[in-house]
Amino acid sequence: MLIVDQLVKRYLSETGEAKGGISGISFDVKEGELFTLLGPSGCGKTTTLRSIAGLERPDDGVIRLGNDILFDGARELQVPMYQRDIGMVFQSYAIWPHMDVFDNVAYPLRFRRKTNLTRSDMERRVLRALEMVGLAEYRNRSATRLSGGQQQRLALARALVREPKLLLLDEPLSNLDALLREQMRSEIKRLQMEWGVTTIYVTHDQSEAMALSDRVAVLNNSALVQVGSPVEIYDRPTSAFVANFIGRTNLLRGKVARDIVAGREGEIQSPLGRFHCQFAAPARAGREITFAIRPENIALSPAGTVPSDQPNRITGTVQNRVFLGEIMEYTVVVPSEERLIVRLHPSACHTDGDLVDLVLKPGYLIAVSD
Repeated sequence: MLIVDQLVKRYLSETGEAKGGISGISFDVKEGELFTLLGPSGCGKTTTLRSIAGLERPDDGVIRLGNDILFDGARELQVPMYQRDIGMVFQSYAIWPHMDVFDNVAYPLRFRRKTNLTRSDMERRVLRALEMVGLAEYRNRSATRLSGGQQQRLALARALVREPKLLLLDEPLSNLDALLREQMRSEIKRLQMEWGVTTIYVTHDQSEAMALSDRVAVLNNSALVQVGSPVEIYDRPTSAFVANFIGRTNLLRGKVARDIVAGREGEIQSPLGRFHCQFAAPARAGREITFAIRPENIALSPAGTVPSDQPNRITGTVQNRVFLGEIMEYTVVVPSEERLIVRLHPSACHTDGDLVDLVLKPGYLIAVSD
């Protein structure tokens, strides 16, 4: 449905130095997919979205939507925003305050070029969109008399009523409180699936990306660093940045014990001992490497209860524990003075000062790039 190929957008400071933008980003979005651009502030995700929408003119690259080329830097082709078959929901919603709910949603249809809609067709489409977002009973209410969540749904209805090929959502939940964000997250996914519209979603919130997305593209420092399903991104991060940015993780250092083939398990020598680790890329013996493991993938037992020949076993001391409701989070100090975070069920009964055995589950210990 959408292809973005080697897209470049440079912003320059007053001194002429590069500042922000995007640098050679490439990805594709399948038809009907909800694809999320995830990353910290300033990484380039909104610039990418605005370039697809036509609100920014990139410096180079290609953007193709279906069979239509929207931008081609080599040919100096830039299709105007109003000629792109795209709907967009902004972070601020951009609701027309002088219009009622019905007229806000009808606006794109009334001013759309090359439309043959009759008055009754337009009313039918507007009412269908309002019913889908649960606002049909508010059709005659002033847009300014809606709550924040209702305004967000109104903006969604206005973007969907045109039945666009592509829907762009720029941090649409950032203005809502935590409980409403969670409710609207489910609502957005439901609407996207029922309408079947291909969607690109921009957020810096990892939990939003994990809950909503079919696939996630992680950006950092103007570059795309990893693309995959939420499970792939979480369980198989390719870099220390992705491992740290997506949830909690433990990062350790060591050296490759012997040459390793890509996609195989290999051995790492570290100050904590030898570890069996998963390698996505090949590695030569002696190379220094960072390896990561999630807190929930570390088993904790009283010291002496795990056999000494158990792979990936370490002995440590519980420094402190924190009750987080559905989990208990432990900080464990190991011999190299490293501190490992371990997450267990609240029923676990380890206390501060306990000597414990830790087992870093081999299938979840991942070698990552720096």
